[in-house]
Amino acid sequence: MRPFRVRGLRAIDVKVLRDVVRMRGQLGAIAIVLACGVGLFLGMRTTMKTLERAREDYYARERFADVFAPLVRAPEHVATRLRAIPGVQSLQTRIVADVVLDVPGMTDAATGRLVSLPDLGRPEVNDLFLRTGRLPAAGRDDEAVVLEAFVAAHDLRLGDAITAVVDGKRTVLRIVGTALSPEFTYALGPGQILPDDRRFGVLWLPRDALAHAFDMDGAFSDVSFRVERGAGVAEILARIDRVLEPWGGRGAFARADQLSETFLANELQQLDTFGTLVPAMFLAVAAFLLQVVIGRIVAGQREQIAALKAVGYRDLELGLHYAKLVILVVIAGIGLGLLLAWWLGSSMCELYGAYYRFPELDWSMPAREILLGIGVTVLAAGLGALASIRAAVVLPPAEAMRPPSPAVYRATILERLGLTALVPPAARIVLREIERKPRRALLSVASIAMTTALVVIGTFAFGSIRLAMNVQFGLQQREDVSLVLAEPRSLGALGELRHLPGVQHVEPFRAVPVRLRSGSRQDDVVITGIPAGAALQAVLDIDLREVTPQGDGIVLPRKLAQRLAVVAGDTVEVEVREGDRRTATVPVGRIAETFVGTSAYMELTALCRLLGETTTMNGAWLLVDDDSLAALHARAKTTPRIAGIAERRHVIETFRTMIDENLGTSLTINLGFALVMALGVLYNAARITLAERSRDLASLRVLGFRRREVTAILLGEIGLLTVVGIPLGLWLGRLAAGGLMDSLDTEQLRLPFVIEPWTYALAASTSLLAAVIASWFAWRMLERVDVIEVLKSRD
Repeated sequence: MRPFRVRGLRAIDVKVLRDVVRMRGQLGAIAIVLACGVGLFLGMRTTMKTLERAREDYYARERFADVFAPLVRAPEHVATRLRAIPGVQSLQTRIVADVVLDVPGMTDAATGRLVSLPDLGRPEVNDLFLRTGRLPAAGRDDEAVVLEAFVAAHDLRLGDAITAVVDGKRTVLRIVGTALSPEFTYALGPGQILPDDRRFGVLWLPRDALAHAFDMDGAFSDVSFRVERGAGVAEILARIDRVLEPWGGRGAFARADQLSETFLANELQQLDTFGTLVPAMFLAVAAFLLQVVIGRIVAGQREQIAALKAVGYRDLELGLHYAKLVILVVIAGIGLGLLLAWWLGSSMCELYGAYYRFPELDWSMPAREILLGIGVTVLAAGLGALASIRAAVVLPPAEAMRPPSPAVYRATILERLGLTALVPPAARIVLREIERKPRRALLSVASIAMTTALVVIGTFAFGSIRLAMNVQFGLQQREDVSLVLAEPRSLGALGELRHLPGVQHVEPFRAVPVRLRSGSRQDDVVITGIPAGAALQAVLDIDLREVTPQGDGIVLPRKLAQRLAVVAGDTVEVEVREGDRRTATVPVGRIAETFVGTSAYMELTALCRLLGETTTMNGAWLLVDDDSLAALHARAKTTPRIAGIAERRHVIETFRTMIDENLGTSLTINLGFALVMALGVLYNAARITLAERSRDLASLRVLGFRRREVTAILLGEIGLLTVVGIPLGLWLGRLAAGGLMDSLDTEQLRLPFVIEPWTYALAASTSLLAAVIASWFAWRMLERVDVIEVLKSRD
């Protein structure tokens, strides 16, 4: 091999380049692991920062409300009292109502939310970001600005018409503009868990148009507030509730509890968690590999270190010499990591943009984030290589001239237990080598375990989502269609609903907004009254067994019971937020398990007694013949008293589409990263083992060991480390998944903690595949070993 020379470089620097070329495989593997760590760190972190920046700019520019207060009806002069509340900076009264929409080209009925706009000027709070067109003209009751995603989903254009059933009348609305709103960054309609842009849209109309349609002249049904910086939001909420109580106030709530903001905040929290945990795993593995590889280089260059010190190189220069190896690996890792971060960050922002609608979501990687990523990477690499570099610095020249002390071999644990006869010689050699260097073996096992855990962490949620959907839409919700009525009606309305096309069975329900109190704790929720013997809606306990609300007791979902700190047998105070706003103390009958929302349950007649009214309903669940669904939707579009309609199958289809679209991509990315980590560990383990024991393996060949027996010794260590690391990784993955599941356990959506067998199988298979690939590389390297040359070399 020709000498490696570079003009203008000192001899010791040329040696660095020679070491890099000689160990390019091992150092390249470490650089790739580092690249994954820095790429994931920067990609996820910059995505999170992009979302946070977009949210902050969007909310500030459009004056997103800090407090929201829905109500039944209040005269406009009440707004003066609300403005006088200390801490209120500005407010906007509005009229808000849900209606059924008839959209051209769509058989099913859609749900629309009508929101009023001031007749003059822009809203003081919750302004619109007008994407195209203009705002409705004053005095025009046939013009509307429509949520951009809804328009795009139906391929509508400016000037197209949408028909809305407004207070029993079919009203044709012409689209004059498309807009975004911070209230609907994550746009969910009634009963939706994922955005369905085809079946839920928001339309903004002039205030006068909605006032005439809903008998709201000089009145409002919703008010939003901006509060002064540093103001006590809790006190403001209490004062708002007191002012609006006579007017049917349904409970003011802060921005943190607003539906769209809740989902976005939870998503950012999860992104922050994953963006810290997963990169840390890669950087920890890279640090371990640097320690092992640099340590092996130092151990193999003792004589060179002694010679360098003898000719006058100082300890600092030697330390910098080996540090340059680390620096070159870090530079390569950071370069590749920046490319990975660019791809990952831009792809993630594009994915988030499909669900979270911002005026601008331009991903960028600011210099300060790059510097932070470089700093974290340098810190990890430095901590990993520090001990090995220090060993070269403190090594005395005289000691370095001598070969290292022979290894001390002791009887293995199997030999001490008298099980030698059960273990072949090759296996005993592997075990003896592992016991001789337990620290390195343990770190290798830990790295394999992290690889396995990474796959579990990245894929377990799909099984949890599937189970949650099977329970929610298989065991709990059994109806085909749910209808929401414009106002409560007597049970006589069931007769009308039974005559709708294709209806085979109907069950009423009554949904009532309430405030539940237990001691100093309180929460605003909805109680759903279901009839005794209901077949289309089931309440399940925490063991997923069906329970029936009985007597005057209330069934609380687990999450709500935890928030109120109550158990079955306790009592809660129920303050009704509509009608005459009665207050009653109700026993907690059972604790239920629900995965969507925090609705409490009571028996229908018991709930109506609590309300002080005869048995009424404001919605119904329907079992409908599949062939009649289109006719049912057509009838719903012309039925005045129906305010909303939803099909269970559409929710299921939305979830299945989300899983189908994301599962393949998620699996590919997770498996790719896991393979990189595992290969980096096992490939370096094989190279180091071969470098340290090439003389021993060559001697065994001379002594008569067959090629496959020598190969088994080399590959046996890889196999043993993998076999031990996989079960540990499955356990660690389950442990980490449980911790992550706690962060997913939110008020709006909860997932059961379940890991399906295929997840464990996939995680184990990934590590085994990495072991097979690393073993193939090791076998190829062993085949190229020249036995005679190895035996002629010095130890």
